[in-house]
Amino acid sequence: MDKKDRAILDELKKNSRQSWKEIGKKVYLSGQAVGQRVQELHDNHIIEKFTIKEKTNQLQFITIYMNSNQFTSFENMVMSFKEIIEFYKITGDGCYFIKSEFTDQNLPHFLNKLELYCRYKVSHQSKVIR
Repeated sequence: MDKKDRAILDELKKNSRQSWKEIGKKVYLSGQAVGQRVQELHDNHIIEKFTIKEKTNQLQFITIYMNSNQFTSFENMVMSFKEIIEFYKITGDGCYFIKSEFTDQNLPHFLNKLELYCRYKVSHQSKVIR
């Protein structure tokens, strides 16, 4: 990845709805060249996916401490919930980290499922700092 790729990524982070032509004007490339570079970044797994981030007021940050070695079963169960935003296997404090957006009604159901595999710690979003 070179300086032009970094500049393109920075522009996409600012506003992913810009056209390739608009980005090209800012990074001194043609729109077609920007499109090709974005495709290469995607093919090389530097850009993982294109998505829309929906605003939510109910975020949970859940640290998982496994009680069993049923990792595949646990991972499949977690990924079966549409409310999961991000899911990581981690080192340090805990075994996994989950970022989710469960409603107050659905969170207890998910936590009951977790108890079959692990202990957990749930933190809730209180304020967004930008």
